[in-house]
Amino acid sequence: MGMPARESIRKHVLIGTSAGKGEERLVAWLKEAGYVSCVCCDPSNIAQTTAREIPDLVVLTESLGMSDQHRAIQKLEDDGRTRKIPVLALLRRGEDPNEPSLRRSFRIDFMTEPAGSTQFLSRVRAMLRIADDEKKPGGGGERDGLTKLYNRRYLDERIEKEIERARRYSRSVACIMVDIDNFQTINAEHGYKAGDEILKALADMLLSETRLPDTVARFGSEEFVLILPETEGAAAEGLSERLRRSFAELRLGDDEEGPGATISCGVASYPDHASDATTLIRMASSAVYQAQQEGQNCTVVAFGEKKDEEWPRVDTAATILLVEDNDYNRTVASLVLRASGYEVIEASDAATAISLARAVLPDLVIIDVNLHGVSGLEATKQLVGMSETKDIPIVALTTKDMPGDLEQLVAAGCRGYITKPIDTNNLATQIETYLHG
Repeated sequence: MGMPARESIRKHVLIGTSAGKGEERLVAWLKEAGYVSCVCCDPSNIAQTTAREIPDLVVLTESLGMSDQHRAIQKLEDDGRTRKIPVLALLRRGEDPNEPSLRRSFRIDFMTEPAGSTQFLSRVRAMLRIADDEKKPGGGGERDGLTKLYNRRYLDERIEKEIERARRYSRSVACIMVDIDNFQTINAEHGYKAGDEILKALADMLLSETRLPDTVARFGSEEFVLILPETEGAAAEGLSERLRRSFAELRLGDDEEGPGATISCGVASYPDHASDATTLIRMASSAVYQAQQEGQNCTVVAFGEKKDEEWPRVDTAATILLVEDNDYNRTVASLVLRASGYEVIEASDAATAISLARAVLPDLVIIDVNLHGVSGLEATKQLVGMSETKDIPIVALTTKDMPGDLEQLVAAGCRGYITKPIDTNNLATQIETYLHG
């Protein structure tokens, strides 16, 4: 089932301004975007006009000045008829709304006067989306203070419910993980204020370009997650690419000279790539990691899990210890092995691998020779040197087709090697050879 188009609902916006200054372009932008607008040019009458009109959003122009904006916001907050109406205050360049009492509500937001319509309309759509979200049953979840997106706790609850609903009605759920490329470098070169602008601009875009049933959450420092009910992987990939291209074209600040940024996206879907919420997030995370490794500013779809009958099956469930510090490679190999009937234990470093091998005594160890820290070869020597693990067959993971240091692998105690990128079609057959050959 494809992803339906975003809902188009005609909204009413009230513009509060001073003496008819600064509203003309806003009215034009809103009209072009399909909104209905009205203008109040008397700063002292904005609250009363809002209570009479009951718009979906109030925009306060920079011509009012911060003091009049603050007074209008306070009056709107104090009136039960207008308290839940979102308010966007436009600031002159250099102004900072350092007023803690005005940040009590996610419905109140500020932005520097926009040079163009793109950022303004994105913020308008985002604020209207949040207001609509709050009207949904169960929509009043906890939000991140900066981006006003749902936080990680709400995401964890929401994705479990969406997976359960999809399982019950045999539907699809897609997950897109979005990561800002080189975000720490941007903070270092342009300052944290610029970084916050980028986070907020991305959050606005994600909210404005998704549907009301979709969940948009801040997952980490510069990571975001979209949960798309009744959406297959192909439709999610298309949305991801549209978001990626739009964000790459965005410039902040003066819309020309501000810092630009790009995003990497990972896509996974239920039931194609995962059978539960935890695995769905993990697969999307592995895919976005792969996207960043492949040059950034791109979308990667998670490895597609084959149907059970397409994988070679094993007669008995052998236990395999898989040691690989690349999240994507480890996840792909683990999925293939589990689909073939093996029990898989995972480790990402040598110390953990040695500890697990001694505790579990697996039937086979697959270990990357280029682990960070203690190498896979050194870990192999330690395992072969211990009485309880010396008889466990060990297979090396290597990026070389015909390793020149094959003698080193043999000397360390490896029974053989598997090359990367992993041939998923033949992996289970190779494993059977090393287990029983």
